[in-house]
Amino acid sequence: MKTRNASIPLSKNEALLNWVDQIAKLTKPAAIHWVDGSQEENDELCNQLVTAGIYIKLNEKLWPGCYYAKSDPGDVARVEERTYICSKNKDDAGPTNNWADPSR
Repeated sequence: MKTRNASIPLSKNEALLNWVDQIAKLTKPAAIHWVDGSQEENDELCNQLVTAGIYIKLNEKLWPGCYYAKSDPGDVARVEERTYICSKNKDDAGPTNNWADPSR
């Protein structure tokens, strides 16, 4: 089976294509991958993650098609005590978040 070139857009939507182009100019990505959702694509991405040591393939007999992945302790998404949700309504922040008025 011939592998599709994932850098070729799957959409003809001009607004989407323009947006992707605009964001690419701002972020300068090494590559753009248009996801097609195929099993072949999923297998390839999972294989890349196994090769990189990010995924560990589980026993195929017990857990077919399953992988183990864990967070890197150094990859902290946020520091709770220094994270604020800025919204007009304090209730929007929820019970476990800090809140700040965005107009201040």
